Amino acid sequence: MKLQLTRAVKIIIAAAAVILSVVLLQEYVLCHADHNRERIKGFYDEESDSLDVVYLGASEVYSDIAPGYAYSRDGITSYLFATQANSILNYKSQIKNILSRQKNALIVVELNGAVYGDEEEVTKEANLRNYGDNVPLDSTKVDWVLNSVPYDNKSEYLFPIIKYHGIWNEPVDSGSEDEEAETSDKTVFEAEQLYRQTVLTEKGRGYNYLKGVLNWPVIFASPNKSLNNKLPANADKKLPLTETEETALRELLQYCKDEDLTNVVFTRFPHIVTEKTYERFQRGNTVGDIVAEYGFEYLNFERDIAQTGLDEKQDFYNLDHLNIYGQQKFTAFITDYLKEHYSLSPRTLNGELRAEWEECAKYYDAYTQYNEVLINSKMPSELSENDELIKKLEAYLADA
Repeated sequence: MKLQLTRAVKIIIAAAAVILSVVLLQEYVLCHADHNRERIKGFYDEESDSLDVVYLGASEVYSDIAPGYAYSRDGITSYLFATQANSILNYKSQIKNILSRQKNALIVVELNGAVYGDEEEVTKEANLRNYGDNVPLDSTKVDWVLNSVPYDNKSEYLFPIIKYHGIWNEPVDSGSEDEEAETSDKTVFEAEQLYRQTVLTEKGRGYNYLKGVLNWPVIFASPNKSLNNKLPANADKKLPLTETEETALRELLQYCKDEDLTNVVFTRFPHIVTEKTYERFQRGNTVGDIVAEYGFEYLNFERDIAQTGLDEKQDFYNLDHLNIYGQQKFTAFITDYLKEHYSLSPRTLNGELRAEWEECAKYYDAYTQYNEVLINSKMPSELSENDELIKKLEAYLADA
């Protein structure tokens, strides 16, 4: 009996050691640090029920909204729960993620992920993994893998270590100009070690200073004719969604309806619409009709960009994303809109949390200064929160 007990204990210890090793390898070594991971992991660093707003969506969200600016201007706390080329297949799971940590927050859902009009883009592996690889393994992730991932290799989505076990032998070229290569050449462990060596502050963060922002220091001049001035009169122009998009959108809306979620609002953020992207605009109108079927409001800020106060010639860094100037204008606009129409108001923060947000506001101010320097110098570069950018922002703060 004693021998059997000893053997059982050894087996349990060995199994625990294997599980711990897998977790550590999967979380810190066998994956690369990139802005999607930084943003999603940062959400889980936020204190529970501390956010007034959580924005959900794709790159429009992390380029168009500045939580640090919203806090310094209005005292509103917010976070950007968004991933690059986010697919509508992820959205229901993402709302569950948000509610698990911030059940009282207003959730603003930008529905770009439902208007690609391309089945391959909707189901693209990278667009699923930008989200799935970076969330904890829990019942929400299991449900997403089983019901939303349209592939047979589901174990690789549950346990990314299976996919990336050889990653240390395949370093990513950090100088690559391939827009699909959105990973860093550093592992998560290496990035965190370098961060601790480079920042001026000695304490660990425990949160993201920029709350998920990514921007480019560019003032974009579109080579194609803009159709934005014609859009307000074309609200009846519609095109169907793909079968996968419509099914996933309806499942998302039905979930929100079944859960009686009154803290969710669906939106379409501003874009410069051209002949090339006009069909996407028409699919956005279709999305609005479907949202209305389920009793939710759809705020289409793409339809009439003039109401947002944005200048097409000054406030974008490309056709689809706002630069730092547009980011601040739109953050102010949508914050005011949500305050007026959804009773959004800042909560009372305790001393420690207030100090955190005041620090975040200072970092965003430094981010603005650095961004403007690069714009004036005509030096375009992706500005997302990482060790190198934080080091530069610390230098601005030291001179303040």
